[in-house]
Amino acid sequence: MKKQFGINFIAQFLAFIVNISVSFFLTPFIVKNIGVDANGFVTLANNFVDYAQLFTIALNSMAGRFITIKIHQKQHEEASKYFTSVFFANLIMSAVFTVVFSFVIVYLDKLVNISSGMVSDIRILWALVFANFIIGMFASNYSVSTFIADRLDKTAFCNVRSYVLKGLILVGCYTFFRPFTFYVGIAMVAMSLNNLLTHVYYKNKFVPELKLERKYFDFNCIKELVFSGIWNTISKLSNILSSGLDLLITNIFVNEIAMGVLNLSKTMSNHVLALFGTLAAIYAPRLTKLYAANDDKGIKEELLSSIKLMGLLGALPIAVLVSFGKPFYTLWVPTQDAGLLQLLTVITLFNLIFALPLEPLYNIFTVTNKIKYSAIALIVFSVFSITTVFVGLNFISDERSKIIFIALVGAFYNVLRLLTFLPIYGAKCLNFKLTTFYPAIFKNVFAVAVLCALGVGINVVFEVNSWFKLVVACAVLCIVGLVMNLFIIFNKQERKEFFGGIAKILSKFKKA
Repeated sequence: MKKQFGINFIAQFLAFIVNISVSFFLTPFIVKNIGVDANGFVTLANNFVDYAQLFTIALNSMAGRFITIKIHQKQHEEASKYFTSVFFANLIMSAVFTVVFSFVIVYLDKLVNISSGMVSDIRILWALVFANFIIGMFASNYSVSTFIADRLDKTAFCNVRSYVLKGLILVGCYTFFRPFTFYVGIAMVAMSLNNLLTHVYYKNKFVPELKLERKYFDFNCIKELVFSGIWNTISKLSNILSSGLDLLITNIFVNEIAMGVLNLSKTMSNHVLALFGTLAAIYAPRLTKLYAANDDKGIKEELLSSIKLMGLLGALPIAVLVSFGKPFYTLWVPTQDAGLLQLLTVITLFNLIFALPLEPLYNIFTVTNKIKYSAIALIVFSVFSITTVFVGLNFISDERSKIIFIALVGAFYNVLRLLTFLPIYGAKCLNFKLTTFYPAIFKNVFAVAVLCALGVGINVVFEVNSWFKLVVACAVLCIVGLVMNLFIIFNKQERKEFFGGIAKILSKFKKA
């Protein structure tokens, strides 16, 4: 089991490397071809999709859990009922969303600020992004197969194919055709179709006993899933209020250029956060099994180990972006204000110092089925955040200061929640001491501080001003930082297990 966990972990990490590599080369390419404001509309469209997910998440967020449990209990017909019911419910919702999205697209230029020459381009982009969302609803339904089989490495390699496909489509379109923003939408649809077809194949391969037939449709299954997942909808709404509205607010209260700048500053940090969210999800099957066995000691060890490992890895990208952010942006997007981008990135990264190592704790609420108070806490912090933004913007006139303020408020309330509610309530759900997770948290913060100081020193001494120097500096910082943090965060026994685990995984890959 541990060996498969390690393979899943490495596979997801490799998928991230491919994704961020594609994004690294494509982002300046896209900004150069269509402009920073047009690129911001891609993320803004995805944010609108997040709003639509409020109506689907109650149903889809808990489907995997119920289907998985029934499969492991050998209740295949019951599992097929959940699977079929979710499929047809998504089919009905997709028809409703198509109507709603059509109105949004028609009146798009009335809803957000768009330059007159870009309206048709952005409309096509949003139509494709909405189509991508609908395809994704069905892909998520089928993706439960790799979770059931504990073969998340298969999902990771599917993602790798999607990222490469995205890169090929965008490079081809922007090289051979007149540049338009909607090419990004075409690439997104292609990625989702690849994911859907791949997971349909894996469903038939790993869980052929899971059937999609009309006779299995059961409204009671839909009702049970919705009532079980309703608090996940509240959590999703909270995330939108705390961080998903920042681009829309910037577009309306500042302008579309400022929105593009804020979006660009969050590109790398969003990739990092998405990676760690994916890695944290890998712990869910193991924690569920330990919880079912009432193994409190095992759960505690697993969570503390996950916080340390995520902190060890998370410190590296944070230190790199803090230390070399300005030279990175100067080289990456030379037409933009590197100083402003660096400042906005540092603000976002301050939140990630706490968010990355604590990602595994979110599994606690699903495993223990205690998501109600987590959702309430999220909504409370989010309301405070959005209220502060709206009030504060009335007292700020400078555009640059408005962007910084919007970023600061979101980071402040996120850190406040991460340092108070999440570790305390997480411990309470498991009947642990309320301070259980704090020593590991503070160790990680210290490790990040040491690495950032080291990185700043390297930047000053070597004056990083070229891609070669930047790559060398980042490599040195990551290698030295990894070694240092192994001693700061891990104890002797944990270091031994860490290296032993890597050796076992590598030996399996060699045999394969």
